[in-house]
Amino acid sequence: MTARRLALVTAALTATVLGVATWVYLDAGANGTLDVNGYVLTQPRALPAVELVDERAERFRSADFAGHWSFVYFGYTYCPDVCPLTLVTLASLKGQLTPEQAAARIEYYLVSVDPHRDTPERLREYVAYFDSNFHGLTGSPSALAVLAQATETLFGVPEDQDPDHYLVSHSSNVVLLDPHGDVHAVFTPPHDPARLAADFTRVAARYAAAP
Repeated sequence: MTARRLALVTAALTATVLGVATWVYLDAGANGTLDVNGYVLTQPRALPAVELVDERAERFRSADFAGHWSFVYFGYTYCPDVCPLTLVTLASLKGQLTPEQAAARIEYYLVSVDPHRDTPERLREYVAYFDSNFHGLTGSPSALAVLAQATETLFGVPEDQDPDHYLVSHSSNVVLLDPHGDVHAVFTPPHDPARLAADFTRVAARYAAAP
């Protein structure tokens, strides 16, 4: 795929996802959903069954997201700017949580959309630089594409490239999965630790109060 074609495809996908996101946001507002920096799904979306690999080179399945809240970010370790800034934000977010929230199990994941270069070993070293409890995930291009679509995430790996030096285009949303392992909210950039913490607090409180 040429760079021009990649740009056109990415632009088209962006427009589609923005349209879907706008519809979800407006529909959410009409049904009294929380006001956050992004949108809360009126009906949480179950993840499709996909198999990934984690930073320990162990199998990780969609069902493994269940049992706790998860902040999920799609990026890659060779990203020059947005990815490290977002991981710094997520690390800072932990310090903004209440003692009760901090005591609960909340997991943070970088899902690499660059499996060619991001081996489990590299992911383990990379995420630990930001926080020793962060996790790295990656998988086959097809598994990543399925998971990205389910979480309204975009990415594009150029085909005509130097095999060791290239940039990957990707959106910068932070996806929130609830303890059922479902997509519950999508936080859009710019990301701020205090705002993320406040938005998460509101979402978690409503989730806990639901019948």
